Amino acid sequence: MVVIIVKRGARISRKGSTLCISKPVSVEDEKDSKKYQFIIENIPLIDIEMLVVIGSNVKISSGSILMLAEANIPIIVHSRRLDVVLLTPYNVRIAEARRRLYRLADNIKWRIHIGKILIEGKLLGFANVIRYLAYKDIEKGKNIKWVLKEIHDINRLRKAEASNLRSIEDLRLYEAKWSKKLWELFVTFTPSEYEFTGRDPRSKDPINSAISYAYAIIYGLCTHALIASGLDPYVGIIHSERAGRTSLTYDFSEMFKPIVIHAIAIASRIARLNVDKNGYLTKKSLETVTRLIYRVLRRKHRGWKYTVRGEIYAKAWELRQNIEKGTVFKPFIYSIK
Repeated sequence: MVVIIVKRGARISRKGSTLCISKPVSVEDEKDSKKYQFIIENIPLIDIEMLVVIGSNVKISSGSILMLAEANIPIIVHSRRLDVVLLTPYNVRIAEARRRLYRLADNIKWRIHIGKILIEGKLLGFANVIRYLAYKDIEKGKNIKWVLKEIHDINRLRKAEASNLRSIEDLRLYEAKWSKKLWELFVTFTPSEYEFTGRDPRSKDPINSAISYAYAIIYGLCTHALIASGLDPYVGIIHSERAGRTSLTYDFSEMFKPIVIHAIAIASRIARLNVDKNGYLTKKSLETVTRLIYRVLRRKHRGWKYTVRGEIYAKAWELRQNIEKGTVFKPFIYSIK
């Protein structure tokens, strides 16, 4: 199974059950002026897991969209300002599950309870990634034991604060505060040449651009998992609801963001990540990040029943069970060792 990534100037069409990708390549003519010719790549539908479109200057035929929709293959449009997931919704009978979800979405107590679980998964997983990176650097002789103490203190102080959350706004502020502290520690483990100073979705530096791109992949998988479980990805628990915004996707994906952080930490160290003039990763950098994201998605920890990718779908179903039957919903906590 492959993830197809297309960017500036590409054309996507359909021929039978094959997706045809035409990518422009610049060539010099006899007058030394730059022209473009197209290289065509044909990919069988059966081999496609996801289509990721980078930026706005990509043409895709309606036939291609229909073919991918019929196969339940998500299309992710990743831009500097937002990510859009195109996916045919509700191929299963889920009316009752959605009705229950909508009723619970009006229950602040339930939203705070589930929201805390989702955020707990993110913060603990993020801390695990930083702890792992610190241990690896300590093994190399770096004087970085202070990071381990910082992680211990953050977890201790955060847990004390979590018991006093009484509103959705409290929850949002809590997540923002402790995520910021963890990002400040993560800076320690990024090569200095990137000049990464912390998470900023609007920044065009290679690390932030790589994180934003990798998040788009996670959003696509999470949206797919939620819909497959019969849930409405537009319902908000932590994130506010807005027309066209997959708020539940953003909420649910919090638990799985540490896998992106782990993958980008590796990518930034083993390869030179670069961006183009628009702030998007270059072709080679996209390939590197995508390969590492899927390497992490295939990981299976001894404490998990499934691979990381499988856990995304299992947790979506577990959330549905909580909504329908009131069963316990536990966070996914990413761990490397």
